Amino acid sequence: MNNIQVNDLMDVYGSLLTSRQQEIMDLYTKEDLSYSEIAQELGISRTAVMDAVHKSVQLLEKYEKNIKFLQFKTEIYSIIELSVTLEECKRSLNELLTLQQEE
Repeated sequence: MNNIQVNDLMDVYGSLLTSRQQEIMDLYTKEDLSYSEIAQELGISRTAVMDAVHKSVQLLEKYEKNIKFLQFKTEIYSIIELSVTLEECKRSLNELLTLQQEE
């Protein structure tokens, strides 16, 4: 899973993580710090950071698998995009029909 996907999951489900997991994930995703940098800043081991990130990502994926909010959001945006495209097509067809009738 890439950082953009993890960031999206954090935006939706981040509040369901513990405050420590949120802190580590914010440093990892929003501040783009490395495991070593996070470990140094928080005074914990690099392994503890890696473990926290791994467990947090697993939880976020589990929440999405069960709730499917991001999937729903993506589908809604696709429908809206199709709707806009359909409206543009209708407008273009109406313009063509109007031009044809004027000839």
